[in-house]
Amino acid sequence: MFPLPEKYCIKMKALLGENGYKKYLESFSGKPLTAIKINTAKINLHDWEKICPFDTEKIPWCDTGFIINNSSKTEISKHPYYFAGLYYIQEPSAMLPASILPINKGDKVLDLCAAPGGKSVAIASKLNGSGVLVANDISVSRTAALVKNLQAAGAFNTIVTAETPARLSLHFKEYFDKILLDVPCSGEGMFRRKPDMVKDWLAKGPLYYAEIQKDILHKAYNMLKPGGSLVYSTCTFSIEEDEGMIQWFMDTYKDMKTCSVPFNEGFSPGRQDMLTNGSDGLKNCIRIFPHTAKGEGHFAALLKKKSRQDMPYINTSQTGRQYFKQAKKKHNKKESTNNNWQEEIKEFVPEQYFKNYYPVKHNDTIQLVHAEMPETSSLRVMQNGLLAGYAKKHFEPSCQLALAALPYSYKNSLNLTSQDINIVKYLKGETINIDISYNGWVLVNVDGFPLGWGKADGHGRLKNKYNAGWRML
Repeated sequence: MFPLPEKYCIKMKALLGENGYKKYLESFSGKPLTAIKINTAKINLHDWEKICPFDTEKIPWCDTGFIINNSSKTEISKHPYYFAGLYYIQEPSAMLPASILPINKGDKVLDLCAAPGGKSVAIASKLNGSGVLVANDISVSRTAALVKNLQAAGAFNTIVTAETPARLSLHFKEYFDKILLDVPCSGEGMFRRKPDMVKDWLAKGPLYYAEIQKDILHKAYNMLKPGGSLVYSTCTFSIEEDEGMIQWFMDTYKDMKTCSVPFNEGFSPGRQDMLTNGSDGLKNCIRIFPHTAKGEGHFAALLKKKSRQDMPYINTSQTGRQYFKQAKKKHNKKESTNNNWQEEIKEFVPEQYFKNYYPVKHNDTIQLVHAEMPETSSLRVMQNGLLAGYAKKHFEPSCQLALAALPYSYKNSLNLTSQDINIVKYLKGETINIDISYNGWVLVNVDGFPLGWGKADGHGRLKNKYNAGWRML
């Protein structure tokens, strides 16, 4: 075991007691766990159990989460079902925040510190195509993984932004029904899994992150509707960043109160006794320790904003329907050589679907934007809606369109089993031989779940159109 900072050890002894601290240290000899979260927007749990290729163990606090036994992370990340977006790989305790955020169909949800995307994928799965998800990360480079993971999951009612909380709060005043804040923190709960985080703790420490967390909470409060719910979470054990932050938030905003959540195996209650004036509501907070649960360390609290019955919410944000009217002027500065793409796209998406979705063209790229998506032209947007394809010489569908959980099925489909060698060849970008004689686009599936596109040449060969940046290495 690597040495822990003396100041940190003193704090953990005070938090856990002598016996608990001893068990905590013993947990460092354990092996970090690998787990997956099932994307129920694509497959229900009953059907997943029938095809699950792994030895799994249920995670108590997440209905759709499973610990993987006897399989490496590499094996899990190279299975065709992963490429089909049937599951997301995530550390068990990290599944806690999204699991306690009460999502209803049609909700407008913000994941403020979203990259690399595990919590956003969980939220999108719960929304299942309804409502709006804004997934944000302040880092442009980190949003690349966020966009990719949401696309693989088939999420399409999503906007990915790379903005500061301050700019978002100006744009989305009291807009969101639900907000998830998995905030930057000192990372004490990840010391076992990522020992290098000890160096960051020594360089900065909890008080450095506490100031950042307060600023994020201020901005999140302004974006939350009256009556809305917010989950605050960290992967640290620090009282200053956990119960202390929740107490400060409730003292600052008197209309915010903690809510109780189901108390599952492996949970420990919040420690109001560690604060001088800790309120009873802190008992509703949840702690996960690596010596009491199968996971790393995590803290989470569910809070609700008091409703203002006499002040009905008015949505002043411009909708996607209004945005589309302006988009023709804003996004068509460079005309493509294909002027028939609006008709050609209907081969891949039924015409009736355009009652709710509008195709928006920017250069040669075609996005499908839902009519009720908010206008975001003043923000740094990395992805808006669904990347449908490209208006080249002829319309070319995107891999994202294949993966999206849209109510359509393409006329020409090739269904391969997960054990077929051609699946691996396809995911590696190779041309494959197929027993079909037609020409043109083919939707490639694994056990009935879309992966992407190919183009048949009429002679039993399928030219690979799988996204080059997503290929299996």
